[in-house]
Amino acid sequence: MHPKKIVKIVFCILLLQTMMPNFTSLNAQVQSHQSTVIDFLSRMAQKGKIEFNDFIKPVDRKIIFQKLEELQNQKNDLSAIERKELDFFIAGFTLENSKVIHIGSGLADTGLNKNLYSGPQFISFKKLKSNPSIQQHLIAYKDNHFGIIVDPVGNVTMQSSNGKSNSIQGKGFQLFGYAGKRIGFQLSFMDINEQGGFDSLRVDNELPGFVRKETTNPKILNYSQMNATLSYRLNKGMITVGQDQNVMGYGKYGNIVLSDKAPAYPFYALNYQPSAWLKFNYMHAWLESGVLDTRASYDLNNKVYGGVRQQYLPKYFATHSVEIAPMKGLKINLGESIMYSENLQLAYMLPVTFFKAFDNQKYADNILTGSNGQFFFGFSSRNQLRNTHLYGQWMIDEIRLSTAFNSGKSRNQLGYQLGASVTDLFLNYLTFNAEYTRLNPFMYRNFIAAQNYSNANYSLGDWMGSNADRIFLSAKYHPKANLTLEAFAFMLRKNGEGSLETQYFAEPQPKFGFNPQFKRTKMGLNAQYQLWHNLSLNFSYANTFQKPAIGKGKWFSDASLGICWNKF
Repeated sequence: MHPKKIVKIVFCILLLQTMMPNFTSLNAQVQSHQSTVIDFLSRMAQKGKIEFNDFIKPVDRKIIFQKLEELQNQKNDLSAIERKELDFFIAGFTLENSKVIHIGSGLADTGLNKNLYSGPQFISFKKLKSNPSIQQHLIAYKDNHFGIIVDPVGNVTMQSSNGKSNSIQGKGFQLFGYAGKRIGFQLSFMDINEQGGFDSLRVDNELPGFVRKETTNPKILNYSQMNATLSYRLNKGMITVGQDQNVMGYGKYGNIVLSDKAPAYPFYALNYQPSAWLKFNYMHAWLESGVLDTRASYDLNNKVYGGVRQQYLPKYFATHSVEIAPMKGLKINLGESIMYSENLQLAYMLPVTFFKAFDNQKYADNILTGSNGQFFFGFSSRNQLRNTHLYGQWMIDEIRLSTAFNSGKSRNQLGYQLGASVTDLFLNYLTFNAEYTRLNPFMYRNFIAAQNYSNANYSLGDWMGSNADRIFLSAKYHPKANLTLEAFAFMLRKNGEGSLETQYFAEPQPKFGFNPQFKRTKMGLNAQYQLWHNLSLNFSYANTFQKPAIGKGKWFSDASLGICWNKF
């Protein structure tokens, strides 16, 4: 049988399997940072067209545009769909594109029919309808010293889950710009309301966490998302301060070191690349511990809302890493992180401190006065095997090196992720992904609650939590520019968390898989059509079978249809 027919049959089988009745976790506003353009550049790197570093996201917009320009110089080597996508993405980078200042300077399809110096330009929906590759921002302005673009952000999604309906409505705005050659800024805000059968816990699923706001109507789930950053560009790096989510890793369905599960947090960061083969990353963040500080709370001398001023224990997080590129297509990363509480520590606020060594030197290495440290390392290999991306990440939350191989005394609290992606297999623009993630017992947890590896009680790492593993498979296809179809399946085993006493004192430690909770198998289909820059029409349908440790399993299904104007 011809390979093309085999691929079509596989897609049809996966689609038919999703049509079986019932429910699972909702897929609504799950979006990765800069998802479509990052996916495009990642795939181009996977084919060996460019060298691209997306280990930490979001990626600097100027670097993204630089890579898009590199692809423009080799346009003849791209497929027709890839060329259309390239034109589409470049049109969204109005401020970075020097050719956009005058219509006669070489980018005639930008849609700007006059000099941008004369004032802000507003989007022309009539022109946009006939040519979606033109300037795609609601408002754009640029001169020699200043540039700004403004867009709305929003989300209108309808969902059906096991006969129950749910609606999501989000509205807000975003802006992005430059002041001079070195200063950049961005701000986005969206207020979100969910009604119906909403998930207010976001536990054991990939939905992003949030901080719920109190409402007079308990049938409405209300929360907001706010991101704001100010950056200063160095000759070979960047300093950034603000509030955002920082994703670390190459995972397709979660990342074990830093993911987008937890809400955004304030931070400052330094990224420095002294040479093409070496890059240094550092970040210090202020997190929400969720642990009430009863000593700092005080009486307000009134009875309004209980009359007590509540304060929570301060919580901080720092991480730094180096990325090494020993040869074309291969990148290796190595780093550490530290979670600490109560008081700011200058040593952790310095990018070059060896966190674990400093922690061990404090107060005679007393565990009751210490912090919660982690180590991580990984690799990424792109196009060293033709059209293939191989990647892996390991995270050590705690390990006893002296007894690492002693089954009776070892404490190996670690996690790892291994993945492979092959593109242009059987069909042009067809990509297959396979990924395995495992988190050993007691990952992300500490006996000092304020030092758990979390923000606002949501994991900073992988969403499935400790003592669990997952196999993820997907096939992604682009039948035309800006249209993405994805069939996926994953198998998840989730086991118990165990007690703190067991975590710290049990010898031997419980083996992976103790106290089984449930097994979950999920199959689904996602479709996304990007109407223009950041505005997309999304459809998803998924079918899930969940089998508890005791009792019978059940089939569940859900579907969602929505239109989203995403963040930059």
